[in-house]
Order: sequence, then structure tokens, then C-alpha cells
Amino acid sequence: MTAPERLAALDAALAVLACPVCLEPLARDGSVLACAAGHAFDVARQGYAALATGSTVPGDTTAMVRDRIDFLAAGHYRPIAEAVVAAVPEEARWIADLASGPGAYLAAVLVARPAARGVAIDVSAAAARAAAGVHPRGAAARADLRRRVPLRGASVDAALVVFGPRDGAELDRVLAPDGVVVVVVPEPEHLAELREPFGTLAVAPDKERRLADRMRPLRVVQEARVTAHPVLPPADVARAVLMGPNGHHLAAYAVRESAAALGPLPITIAVRVLRFAR
Repeated sequence: MTAPERLAALDAALAVLACPVCLEPLARDGSVLACAAGHAFDVARQGYAALATGSTVPGDTTAMVRDRIDFLAAGHYRPIAEAVVAAVPEEARWIADLASGPGAYLAAVLVARPAARGVAIDVSAAAARAAAGVHPRGAAARADLRRRVPLRGASVDAALVVFGPRDGAELDRVLAPDGVVVVVVPEPEHLAELREPFGTLAVAPDKERRLADRMRPLRVVQEARVTAHPVLPPADVARAVLMGPNGHHLAAYAVRESAAALGPLPITIAVRVLRFAR
């Protein structure tokens, strides 16, 4: 996408984006976004809204985002993307991808919903840079979603939370009256083959209870289970390890050497795709 195209997508997304400090509407004047209360934020040269306030977690690094882009481009998670798309109502017009990474799931939804527009929001600057060019009808913003979601109240028809943190009260605030939240959570066997050779984290045993607690007052209205058993080449085995939280503390060269020594590796993809509503 060209720079003018990215700015056009961002301008359209001002219909739903809000000031992260006071939640008032934002307007753009050149490379600055501001609300009526005077809070101002930069538009990055890559075309995303820089809405992070105060100190934030660093989020995914450039290398982690690149590994995720390459892994997703190989199609290993295509069944997940298809299930996410299927869970978004046909009539949805505004989609928010929260903790979006490079925005691949938002792009998949926008391709399938040609009347829809969307915005990808992530704390990582590298992810926001990638998401800003992911689709002509998709904008991007950098923001710390642990503080609040920088969206207007009742503004989005569907919110996507794919392997990301969830706050039911904030999601309830930003959803339109008939809006839904599409949440993807891993099952215990998801990527289990990576745990022993690479020391990746297992799914927490109380994840089900914590999910229900964090999503209140919203409730599950639809559920689908997605499973697949691809054989990953060594490069994608390493990407699967490094594109997630392990990428912050594992040495990339060591992971790639270990993956090369293992050779092609069959893995398990097992997730639940849940649709929440009021």
C-alpha cells in the first residue's frame, strides 16, 4: 500500500478510534491526531496511529513479527483464519483486531467481507508497522490494550482476539448493540511437540475458568474446534517457537540450529474459536 492509501485507511478508522486518555473522538491534522481535550498523538510515517501512552510493555520485536508473517504466509494456520472468518457475521461493517500482531486475521476477514472496514491494534511498533499495510480497508494503531481499548463506545460490530489478552468489560463497551467478539484459545495439545525440544510453555490448566472470568459480562454463543496436523520444515519449526513469547528470551540462532537438527516435524494445531456476545 502507498502512503496516501494508508492515511486514507486511517482517516476512515477515525470513525471508531478514540483518544486513549479520555476516549473522545480523534481528528487528524497532518501527522498529528488530537481530541477536543487537547491530547495529541503522532501518526507514524508508516501510517499507523501511535496511541501508546506512558510506559508500555515492548511487545513483539521486529524479528518476532517477521517470523510470524512468514509462518502465517506458509498457510499452517489457515484453518484457524477460516474459522475466524466464519465466526464474523456477514453484516459486520467495522472489525477491530486486538493484539493483532501483523494483522493477518483482520486481512482475512476484510477479504471475505468486502463491505467491511477494520483496524488492527497492538502494543508492538513492529506489529503496527506491518498491520498498517495489510489491507486497503484496514488501518492500524499502536496502543497498550492493558490500559484501555482506544475505540469509541458501541463502535465495532466484531472484535477479534486471537491468542491475545481479553477484558470483557472493555469489549462490552466498544461493541455495537449486536456486536460479537471472536476469541481464539489454544487447547492443551496445541504445539505440544515443541515443548520438550524447545522448552515452550504449556497451556495453563485453569485457562477455561480464567477465560470465562475475564470475558464477563459477555457469554459464549458459538464454539468451533479447529485441529490440523501439518509437518513443518525446520525453518517453520523455528518460526513457531520464536514468533511467540519465547522469542523474547531464547537465542534465535540456537533455536534454528536445534530445529535444523530435528528435521521436518509433525505438529498438532488445536484451538477453539469462540464467539461471545451479550
